[in-house]
Amino acid sequence: MVACRILTPLFAICLASSVQALAQDNETPPPQPNCGDFSTKSFSDGLPSGCDRAIIGRQLLIHNADALAKAVANSFNIGPTSIEPAGLESISLDAAAARLTGGSSFLISPAADVAAVAPTPKWNIWVDGKYTWNDNSSENFDLDGPLWNGLAGIDYKLTDKMTVGLLGSYETSDLDGTFVNTESEGWGGGPYFGVVLTDNIVFSANVLGSLVDTHQTGPLHFDSERLQASAALNGYWYKDTWRFTPGVSVSWSKEWMDEKSEAAPDQDVEVALLTPSVQIGDTLRLSETATVEPWAGAALDWTFVNEIEQEGSPTTDDPNTDLRVQAGLNFGFGSNAQFSVTGEAGGLLLDDTDIYSGQANLAIQF
Repeated sequence: MVACRILTPLFAICLASSVQALAQDNETPPPQPNCGDFSTKSFSDGLPSGCDRAIIGRQLLIHNADALAKAVANSFNIGPTSIEPAGLESISLDAAAARLTGGSSFLISPAADVAAVAPTPKWNIWVDGKYTWNDNSSENFDLDGPLWNGLAGIDYKLTDKMTVGLLGSYETSDLDGTFVNTESEGWGGGPYFGVVLTDNIVFSANVLGSLVDTHQTGPLHFDSERLQASAALNGYWYKDTWRFTPGVSVSWSKEWMDEKSEAAPDQDVEVALLTPSVQIGDTLRLSETATVEPWAGAALDWTFVNEIEQEGSPTTDDPNTDLRVQAGLNFGFGSNAQFSVTGEAGGLLLDDTDIYSGQANLAIQF
């Protein structure tokens, strides 16, 4: 009898524990938040801000890799080895021969009066600005609007094959969606470097830290710290004046968003891309000191990490692949100044996003 009195409560406790554990196992886990969720909870939790920052983060990584590759190429003065002199393409063979065999007299200057060859520039200073219009569908809260972002840097060539530098960044965006608006502004800075690996292949890499301020409709206000890193290999092969540039870059960013009003959970946004690309261009001479290179290209962006983490909710994970097409003009002035303009269309493989952008770059070596 005593044993029964002891064992009966123990049995009841074990049975209750088993039932409770079974009930917990059968509970339906909370659904994964997504950027097309228009529920009141999504808005109050600040999910549109996280989705906005994932969109912006991806575009900043693309701009960073493109601008850095161009800056390093300009620093090393990469270009065609020979360009047809201005005017020769429009004259006949007889006229060209006449120029070469003309009887005009000329004067040979003494060697002492010949100017010394100018030293190779060591410094490279540049600025790159980009405007992007985002056109998102309801799968991204219908967030539409502009992103303005700029990069500026200066680097010094330690050797003919290695340059190191510092760059700064600025960004501002204003995206309006269904029942919601998000605005952000940020500043950043960090180091970069470039290395000529072979006669045709250049490596570039950088790290960039930023502070970002984001506001969402209502009381929500996020202060963010973001870290970006990228590395790229680009090839430069020339046939006469034609350029063929295959490339591949890998880039990553993570943004830690701290909600200041304590009305919504904090969020972490992580994005990583792998981008193979190709460009083809042809350099033409405009004058004795100026050239222009029309070019076209394409890039395939595989976003293999695209996560938004919210406290108390499952992680939103939306990897995707997109195709961008590009075209532009690269101008050269003398041997130490370059200016370029680029137009781009993206979202060609995405159902929920269309992206259109324009970009300008100016670089001077001294």
